Amino acid sequence: MKQTNIIEFDYSERLNEILDQSWKIFKSQFIFGRHQINKEAPFQHHFAQIIRNVGNLYSIAEKDLFKVDLETKCDNVNGKSKFIDITCEFVDKINCAIELKFKTAKQGAQDHGRIDAYVDIKTLETVTKDSFNLGKFYMITDSTPYINKSVKGVGTIFATHDGYITEKGRKFWYNSKGREHVRFELRNSYAFNWEKIGNWYFLDLIIRNEENGG
Repeated sequence: MKQTNIIEFDYSERLNEILDQSWKIFKSQFIFGRHQINKEAPFQHHFAQIIRNVGNLYSIAEKDLFKVDLETKCDNVNGKSKFIDITCEFVDKINCAIELKFKTAKQGAQDHGRIDAYVDIKTLETVTKDSFNLGKFYMITDSTPYINKSVKGVGTIFATHDGYITEKGRKFWYNSKGREHVRFELRNSYAFNWEKIGNWYFLDLIIRNEENGG
């Protein structure tokens, strides 16, 4: 007799599968040029559309309602209001907050890009503690300074190089022009394991709402 092969009913399992499949589809469409994506806004738009379509396919129960929103406002995130890039949910069951970063070599400013990536991760830690069951951070770049290990400067503090694992509970204190008074602590550790496809690098981090790592 064949092994059962259907979609799991468990909402957590389904949401993880939706996000994994959506990310795989998005990367494939990005690499093969289905959509012209050269900055963060179209990344956000097309990825959200894929999540919505896949999520609807994973709505298998009569009362399932899957929703996706852009720029969801969350109050009191590290002392200020914050708009989350994408949020999705099985209504009244489970929800997820998603932050995105799209950085190219032409844009430069890798120091600010590294800091901003860490700030997004901290934002997801905050909202998953207060409002969301799950957080996901996705980043795309063709800029190798994000991938290669830094020997000095901001890259040694806000390290993003391939294989780097952040220290659980580490406090970050930084102040520079354009990124003044950066102060926060990451409650969990995160592994920066990049995926290289062609000339592009892709990062996918999971942020959970309990203190068990990402």
